[in-house]
Amino acid sequence: MRTLGLLASSLSLLLSFTAPALAWNATGHRLIAAIAYDRLTPKVRARVDALIRRHPDYEKLFLRDAPAGPIARARAAFIAASVWPDQIKGDPRFYDETRPNASPPQLLPGFPDMARHTTWHYYDTPYTPDGAEPGHQTPPHALSELNRIIPLIGTKADVPSTSASNPVYLLPWLEHIEGDVHQPLHCVTRFLKSQPKGDAGGNNVYIGARNLHSLWDSAAGRDDSEAYAAKYAADAVEAYPAKRHIGKKPAQWIAEGFQLAVSDVYTFGNETGTRDHPLALPPGYEAHAAKVAQQRIAIAGYRLAAVLNEKLK
Repeated sequence: MRTLGLLASSLSLLLSFTAPALAWNATGHRLIAAIAYDRLTPKVRARVDALIRRHPDYEKLFLRDAPAGPIARARAAFIAASVWPDQIKGDPRFYDETRPNASPPQLLPGFPDMARHTTWHYYDTPYTPDGAEPGHQTPPHALSELNRIIPLIGTKADVPSTSASNPVYLLPWLEHIEGDVHQPLHCVTRFLKSQPKGDAGGNNVYIGARNLHSLWDSAAGRDDSEAYAAKYAADAVEAYPAKRHIGKKPAQWIAEGFQLAVSDVYTFGNETGTRDHPLALPPGYEAHAAKVAQQRIAIAGYRLAAVLNEKLK
């Protein structure tokens, strides 16, 4: 469950991995990264590949099951890097710095810190449909970190690996957080009089054996095959081609997600459900979620490519 505090602004391919506050499972993140990578210019792709190769987990995690050919290998590493911020949530080398009395483990070579940075994954715009008192989130959060990382990602100087401004360390975070905020439930927390502490982006809304957040995380599917990934990406790009306004800014990306949460996620009314008595979703709800997810994944891929092409040109 996510910790809430003061808003900084009033605004408002392919392994299954599910946990509270993820945003897109690994399939969704990898699809976004694949769409983006295929739209990078040759110069930017070369710079991205060089950054990924310098990451301390390049050999350990990014090359796992990667193909042998150098071109395909580089693409696979970039795609794998998009999932890394979720992978470290369960990695004993890293620690949850948000826990009381948390003690940092040994700093390993190549990392500026060993924190899991779980609050970087979301921005809780408060939604109060019945007039409940809203909670607020303090930084660091998705908006503060996107606004910090994007200007730094193109840094050409030889930044020390121990620096929090090192683009080698920040590139997987940019891939991941940019994808996260295109999942609507990573842009909102709903506060109700019956749930005054908030629903943690749908994590506390129970629907059968899972929660609402998990449903939206997996709305792009769980198939880990290359064939599924290729077809999904092709279908998404055909259904939702890039447009001139696709770039925008992180605050606008989050505002879009919040509006989708209001219009397309919480369509079942002010219900929460419980583990013992989960709520029933309206007919066609999951099919509609899958359609929204396809659009958001395509747009996230275009926007990630646009940011990298601009900052690394």
